Amino acid sequence: MKNKIYRLFIAFFAIGFMTSCNEELGTVPGNDSNPVATIYQYTPSTPYNSDNDIFIRVAANNKTVEAYYMVEKTADITMSEKDYMDYVVANGIKLTDISGESTANITLTGLYGPYTITIVAVGNNGTKTSAKTTFTGLEWTDMATGTYYFEVNANTQKIFGESAPTVLQMCTSNDKLYRFKDLFGAGYSMKFNLLDLTDKDEDGDEYTFFRIPVGSTPFTYGTYGLVSYRDVGYWQGNDSFITSGGYESGIYEDYSCFICIQYFVSAGSIGYGYDYFIPN
Repeated sequence: MKNKIYRLFIAFFAIGFMTSCNEELGTVPGNDSNPVATIYQYTPSTPYNSDNDIFIRVAANNKTVEAYYMVEKTADITMSEKDYMDYVVANGIKLTDISGESTANITLTGLYGPYTITIVAVGNNGTKTSAKTTFTGLEWTDMATGTYYFEVNANTQKIFGESAPTVLQMCTSNDKLYRFKDLFGAGYSMKFNLLDLTDKDEDGDEYTFFRIPVGSTPFTYGTYGLVSYRDVGYWQGNDSFITSGGYESGIYEDYSCFICIQYFVSAGSIGYGYDYFIPN
């Protein structure tokens, strides 16, 4: 165990211590002479896995008689746009809720890697138009199995327990993105982003800084609602906190981590300080 983690861990031990959307290009339903379908892409909430599942809403204008969709690996789409529209109509899935000015919802799950979702709107005279959106499902590779220690304060230990087994994973398509898999339960992983910035502790062991964006847990705190987390820099709105003043988070070559984190609810902070990940 690295000396920096050991000192921080022992010190604290001795003391006792959501949804985004993206509107794709299209025409407002009802304001076009051709059939048009507009795609709205949303991040689904639990129990869906936002890394690999998406929610699609299709809004058709009053010139649309029917619509079809197809989901394919982006690399597999090699046809011209016209030929691919014909292919989607012939081989895709018909949206039974689409007829005239209408909407339909699609939930897609288990997408790994880059995908293209294509919607083809068909008019009375056979006129076709298409709309597309893309989604890249994240894939992960195991880096280290170990234990995450919740050491911020007594409140966080009451909520999460003193420790939890987890797997440190790296995203296969982004080697700066890591996560503690299912740290807070199935589908609730803690993600963090490595920086191109390193430092050394008092023993000369090098570690890499990382940031922890806002994340959610399924746990509640009293009557204050769901517990969320973030690093102190995001909390204070000041990036300098993560590399100075003792608020940094870091990962060593052996994958041991010290995590400076704040837990909070809508009413305010539950506490902040250091948690730790120790590989087996």
